[in-house]
Amino acid sequence: MTKRQKFFSAFKRFLKDLFTKNIGLKVTALLFAILLWGYVLGIENPEYVKRVRDVEIVYTGEDSLNARGLMLVNREQLLTDVDVECELSKHTDLDDYVSCTVDLSDRDITLDADEDSKTITRPVQAKVSSGYGTIQSLSVASVDLEIARISSRSGIKVEIQTQNKLPDGFLFYPPETVTVSVRGQKSVIDQIAYGSVTIDLSAIKSFNSALASKTYDLVLPVRFKDVSNNDLGEIVTSNGERVVANVPIVVRAYKDVPVVPTVSVSKDFDRYYEYECVPATESVRIFGSPVKLSTVESIGTETIFPEEVGEQRISVGLDVPEGITVDSNQNITTEQINGKEYLKIGARLRVTEREAEPAEFEIPIEYTQARNGVVLDGSEPKTVRIRVYGTVRAMEAFDPSMISVSVDLQNYWTGTYELPIVWKSPIDLSVYRIELASENVTIVLIETALSEQPDE
Repeated sequence: MTKRQKFFSAFKRFLKDLFTKNIGLKVTALLFAILLWGYVLGIENPEYVKRVRDVEIVYTGEDSLNARGLMLVNREQLLTDVDVECELSKHTDLDDYVSCTVDLSDRDITLDADEDSKTITRPVQAKVSSGYGTIQSLSVASVDLEIARISSRSGIKVEIQTQNKLPDGFLFYPPETVTVSVRGQKSVIDQIAYGSVTIDLSAIKSFNSALASKTYDLVLPVRFKDVSNNDLGEIVTSNGERVVANVPIVVRAYKDVPVVPTVSVSKDFDRYYEYECVPATESVRIFGSPVKLSTVESIGTETIFPEEVGEQRISVGLDVPEGITVDSNQNITTEQINGKEYLKIGARLRVTEREAEPAEFEIPIEYTQARNGVVLDGSEPKTVRIRVYGTVRAMEAFDPSMISVSVDLQNYWTGTYELPIVWKSPIDLSVYRIELASENVTIVLIETALSEQPDE
């Protein structure tokens, strides 16, 4: 083994003994090192530079800028790294004591008369709380900002749009008019024609079965359009906030039910007459709590007493159950009686006499005297059946004996003939309608023993 190899072998044994033997000595050395570090921090406490990362840059003095008719347009959140020299013991908490600002209160920030906006460069000012060190440098020393002239407008109309829908049985009612006021960049404000908001109806879900209606006060961001309906987007105001509109909407539970007129007639009236009452609005939309609505299947009316035969237009009150309301914009009118409001609806009332079932009768046929020497052979029909139509009242008074039926045999000599049946009656044919089962009869005339030949 060479001297060189012997040296390294001896050195390796020395290191092995150093880390594996004399444990007490090693613990003593560790404690001494800790005490020495405590001394450095507590007594010496040297200063070193620490880099505080991602410090937000905050804008100050905007009130002063706005008071001069100017505003900050771009509000992108900017960050910077700050190098701070401070005592070693304060490095841990230093992040909470460093801030960065850009001051906009400087009166040198102005716009020329022909300028609506321009870009300016402003320094970033870093600050560390007293006793926490000294600022050394910033990674972002200045920022480029767009400054614009301010304009204000009020009474800008806002259209209300919706997406999705409410559950079945609910309706929403938006306000008739919504307007907003805007204070922001003049070049943008001057382009505004109107604004719009969108209500997501599916997001409205808190329906109470005990409530007939509920008001929701919505705060919605406004998007603006120009006169050509081009989208201007959401506009940031001079104070850095987006424009919102307060939109109170009312949600009501409803149900569509038929109108069923209430008609009362006497027994005799119902026997002789029939009636039809058709409301001008066959169904109405009622409002109330969902629980109450579930109990209502139709809306009745005040009692109608038909009297006159014919057709007439009437106005009848609605019988609205307690806890139910009906809007008066459904072909419904209101009437004040003794300080109380009544809802009325138009209706068509038609009364007609009731038709009876047709009745049939056998009426004897009277054959007039045939010529001398000619008689019927006896095979002719003796009666004819008639069918009579009329009202119940008229049929009760009908007498079949008032009908006479005849067949004229004169001017006929022997042979077989089909002759017309003629009926007569004094009855009013505007009340009755009479039908004969047969319009003709077939008869046979034969010669008698003393017959005379007809003249040639």
